[in-house]
Amino acid sequence: MSKRPVLNYPLGILLLILGCASSASAEKPQNLPENVVTAMGEAPIYQGDLALARNKALKDAKLNAIRKLVGEQITEKSGVADGQSLGTKLYGKTDSFVKKYDILSEEKWRLDTQDMIRLNVRCEVEATKLSTAVDALLDDVGNPRVAVLIQSTVQGKSYPIGSATNIAEAELIEKLRNKGNKVVDSSQLTALLKKNPALAKLDLNSVEEGSPLLTLAQDSGAEVLILGKVVTTDQKPIVLPGGKKTDFLSSAATGPYRIIQLWGDGKIFGSGSHEGRGADITQEVSREQALKDWSKLVSDKVAKQIKDEWFKLTEQNTVIFKFKGLELEDAINFKNDLQEFTSVKQINDRKTEIGGSEWELTYPGKETMFAEELMYKKDSSFRFLSSKTLNITSSKRGVVEAEFRNR
Repeated sequence: MSKRPVLNYPLGILLLILGCASSASAEKPQNLPENVVTAMGEAPIYQGDLALARNKALKDAKLNAIRKLVGEQITEKSGVADGQSLGTKLYGKTDSFVKKYDILSEEKWRLDTQDMIRLNVRCEVEATKLSTAVDALLDDVGNPRVAVLIQSTVQGKSYPIGSATNIAEAELIEKLRNKGNKVVDSSQLTALLKKNPALAKLDLNSVEEGSPLLTLAQDSGAEVLILGKVVTTDQKPIVLPGGKKTDFLSSAATGPYRIIQLWGDGKIFGSGSHEGRGADITQEVSREQALKDWSKLVSDKVAKQIKDEWFKLTEQNTVIFKFKGLELEDAINFKNDLQEFTSVKQINDRKTEIGGSEWELTYPGKETMFAEELMYKKDSSFRFLSSKTLNITSSKRGVVEAEFRNR
């Protein structure tokens, strides 16, 4: 079965990832500028309202035109394999990007018992404006919101996560921000920790999927959690060649860190361990310098790992989709439609029953992105639409729940 065009939707948040259309839905005509694209658009005709359906089909064609150009630019500028899937945030701005258009052809057809309309539209896009928007999108999509939780022990004294006197945590946050990373305000995490002080004492070395610390970071709005643990150790006095001791005292700060994705399957996609060094005429300051050096080393490594891995993660996220209200045959058709008309790349069927079905999807985005694509897409192309309506009842923590109802 050949691919049909994906109808995309506006988004109000970051990360922002969908799409999967074929070359047939949008293509560049020969001998025309690069910013001119011919695209197909479709829409259902409800209650004989052809004018409304035509407007929806025109909107769909514009979306597919923008999607084609956005996908090419993102792939070229970022190197990701599925550039079209990352451009969803821009699809709600099609009217501002499409300078003018011409409807080349129009036809009516039927999807099961539903009357449909299809338009073939030539769109001229403002290339410079679109390119600028793509640059801003890549900066946003490739730069997730980060929560930082570091436990530190200085000369035997423990400084829990979220502590106002936790130098290592504060330094790492500052250094990541200076590198352009979007870091959740520490006051948000502190406020959440006050509701459950016991969380600050959790052993970060044993954090597993489902840990309340992951929930804490999710509640702060973060997409990535950096966990770390660092301990300072005073070093022997510095001795110069010839055996002369200096007035400088030194310390080492050693500890591991992990980078955890806070949506989908909660993958740990980065880790490491570093040793920072510090020296001063006082031992207290040398320890602070060691913690700062450790934070710098960790920030350098973390920033690079996030940049290198984030696009890969967003292209292969896991979303759990739970729904009810479809007969077995309709559910099978819906599964095929998801893979044909949306950005879903793979479906693992955990169970399919009219009383409640559960599928595991491989999807290029967070669960909110999948839910929004379904809501935008629900009135076109899916085979259930002649007899059912689709309603999203919940979308959070990697799980989307939906209900199908009779028309």
